[in-house]
Amino acid sequence: MMITSTLRRTTTISKQDDWDARYPQLLARLRPLLERQPGFVDHELRHEGDGGRMIETTTWRTADDCRAYLRNGGAAMAATMLDAFFPTAPFPNGNWVRETSEAPD
Repeated sequence: MMITSTLRRTTTISKQDDWDARYPQLLARLRPLLERQPGFVDHELRHEGDGGRMIETTTWRTADDCRAYLRNGGAAMAATMLDAFFPTAPFPNGNWVRETSEAPD
């Protein structure tokens, strides 16, 4: 079973043109970090509708790989990068919500 970690949040970047300009810059920094994490399989970040909503999906080989990423600093570094390019919306709209689920290979 593969493990999928889904992060949902709202950013201050609501216009698609701004999103499209920032995303490649983020990806150039984020992808190498993710590829160094044991068990990393795939990553997707997408803008959802209007208002700055985004969804980040990261796929891992095992639950232990995902847990290590979340607890050993990889996710914190990725969040720092993400927030630099897509700043979190002010309270109460900027909550970060992460869900983890199992999916068949």
